Amino acid sequence: MRVIARRRALLIAMLALVTVVMGAPKAAHAAQLRAPTAAMHKEYRIGGTTLYIGVVAQDGAGGNYYCMEAGAPLAYEIGKVTRIDDSEHARRIAWLLERYRGASDPSIHAAIGVLVHDRFDRDPAVWHRHRDAIIAAHPDVGPRAEALWKESGDRTPRKATVAQRYAQGLRRGEVEISIRNASGAVVEGVPYTVEIHGPARFDGQRSTISSVSTSAAVTHAWTATGHGRVNVSVSYEYGRLSQADSSQDLLFSAGPSAVEGNAMTFDVRKDFSPTLSTSVQSPTVDAGDHVIDRVTSGLSGEDSFWVPGLDLRAKGWYFEGLKANDLHGGIDPKEKEGAADFIERLGSQGYRPVAYGSAVFSAPGQTREVTATVAPGGREPYRSADSGGFGTWVWAFAHSELSDQAKEYVLHDVVSPFLERAETNSGRSRLTVRSSVTEHSALVGAELSDTITVSGFPADHPSFTGDPDYGFGADRPYAQVSVWWSGDRHDPGNDGKYRPHGAATPREDANHERIGTWDYAARNGTVRVGAGAPDAHGAPVSIVARTHGWYVFVWEFGGDDRVMPHSSSYDDAWERTRAELVAPGRVPSVATQVDHDRVAVGEPFRDRATVTGDLDRGSYVEFSAHGPVDSGADPSSGGLVLHAARVRLDHTVSAQTVVSPVVRSSAEGLVYWKATVFSSSGDVLATHDLGAEGEVVEVAPRSPGPPQRPALAATGSRVALVVGCSVFALVTGVLMYAGIRRRSR
Repeated sequence: MRVIARRRALLIAMLALVTVVMGAPKAAHAAQLRAPTAAMHKEYRIGGTTLYIGVVAQDGAGGNYYCMEAGAPLAYEIGKVTRIDDSEHARRIAWLLERYRGASDPSIHAAIGVLVHDRFDRDPAVWHRHRDAIIAAHPDVGPRAEALWKESGDRTPRKATVAQRYAQGLRRGEVEISIRNASGAVVEGVPYTVEIHGPARFDGQRSTISSVSTSAAVTHAWTATGHGRVNVSVSYEYGRLSQADSSQDLLFSAGPSAVEGNAMTFDVRKDFSPTLSTSVQSPTVDAGDHVIDRVTSGLSGEDSFWVPGLDLRAKGWYFEGLKANDLHGGIDPKEKEGAADFIERLGSQGYRPVAYGSAVFSAPGQTREVTATVAPGGREPYRSADSGGFGTWVWAFAHSELSDQAKEYVLHDVVSPFLERAETNSGRSRLTVRSSVTEHSALVGAELSDTITVSGFPADHPSFTGDPDYGFGADRPYAQVSVWWSGDRHDPGNDGKYRPHGAATPREDANHERIGTWDYAARNGTVRVGAGAPDAHGAPVSIVARTHGWYVFVWEFGGDDRVMPHSSSYDDAWERTRAELVAPGRVPSVATQVDHDRVAVGEPFRDRATVTGDLDRGSYVEFSAHGPVDSGADPSSGGLVLHAARVRLDHTVSAQTVVSPVVRSSAEGLVYWKATVFSSSGDVLATHDLGAEGEVVEVAPRSPGPPQRPALAATGSRVALVVGCSVFALVTGVLMYAGIRRRSR
């Protein structure tokens, strides 16, 4: 009993010396220390004294206290409490104290006590004697201490790392948080907090996430909220130790403390910059054809990423009729200049769109083939103008016209320049050729000639020398006029069996022969072919009907990058002359004269044609009246007052006069008449120039007419009064005259 009493007194003395003090609050807490249960330590003996290894005291919160000075006596008076410096050993011991706080195995606490003395005992030499005694008394404590130390090394956090990877451009990504021990292995169960600063947030719009580490790196997704640099930092918790100074220093857990781990900085970007690149379907487009553009979406910059599935609608404007000197006047959008402002600025410089296009893109690298339309958003396709000229596209993503979702990601207008090479084509103009041979019927041996009027060439054609930057070739300088003979050399009657059929030029054979081909300048204007008039090289051209048959003039232009190819029809009745072996008086001719050379607006007038010569059954005269037009204007530039009105001819007579239908003009100006004699098969037998002498009518404004006679007074006898007065005056005059005669006698 005496031994038991001594032991109990020693334990009470030890506990009295343990004072847990961290400022004033801890001093009050130390008064609540109590003796631990037998399950919290083991006994051992040195020099006849029984001692304890393990938990030597506990506080009211269940905190465990371990001895730091082997063999030192315990006392109740405690000095200050100090924090033990952070170290690998301190963290591992702190981890063990927290991990096994409520353990009921005395071997565990004895092993922890050994580890505390091993790392923090004040007198290592004294401790070694005690350690040997403990191990001798309890052989299991040594291996248990080694196992616990290894466990603490595996489970004690030493650092926190942050790794980052992009998942969707700079717009979305993930950070990986790893808590690692001193060996670099991942540690689970460690509380940590990760924070993000800058234009980005973790999922759920959070800037801070607190969690617990796992056996692998923990991933947290982030999304950019703007454009700039982002900092991600992580802090984690680790255990700290404190000691209570006394005659017997005690070590206890000071609880968790947070420490900063690694941090990293990276760039983020919510918005993206789409691009538009285009390529015209063909470098040339013919008059009347659809205008087609190939538009491709893209991205600007390596940090740009298209939002998956986000639709962006692009708008296109097509400009046409540009001149050669415009090609090197490309215009770029100004910085921050929107699409609407850019189009308006182009308009102020004389460039206005004639057609429009649109296309929708949902990802970069998509190509859309767009056909220009007459109106924005319309369906009616636009057709290239007959007048031609260079054409170009401007394309844009206009921010104001994007969806609300798209506006979050595309922050400003994206506009392509004006007159980019790939967006520019050449609209080839359509030519118009009007011509007529001088004589539609002639004798063998006669000189043949043709008058040809060409329009539709660009005004500067053929001076354009090409543009290698845009890939446009030079103008073709010449058109060609060929004269063909068609007939049967063995049939003097030449009944028309071998008359040309169809528009295509035939191959040379026994019945078709090319008489010659001559160059003429490829430009607008009127040229005379034959009758000694020079060609483009200054050489006089003479064309003689050497034999009976048909002589056909064909004008042809091979086309170039600005003008469509064109050829007059081989079967054009106005372009052929029939040479015959007949007496001169038998060739049909026509003489014309209008019935009035001046009429008022709305008054009737007509034309009269006198036809002489031999005709076949079914021949007819065709009357046309062009106008009214101003004086000096092209006679054919107006409308038609009368169009191709036919009047049949009598083939049994050699001379006859026919009249046209009556016409009226509702406007003033000059009206030009033309009468043409056709055979029954549609061959031109005789005609004259439009508006020849005697074939022009001036339509003048209607005059107001003669003045109206004023009405007499409204009396019932006004007629009788006038008549009576007249008779009275007459009688009076006769009587006066007779009286004068008598007096004179």
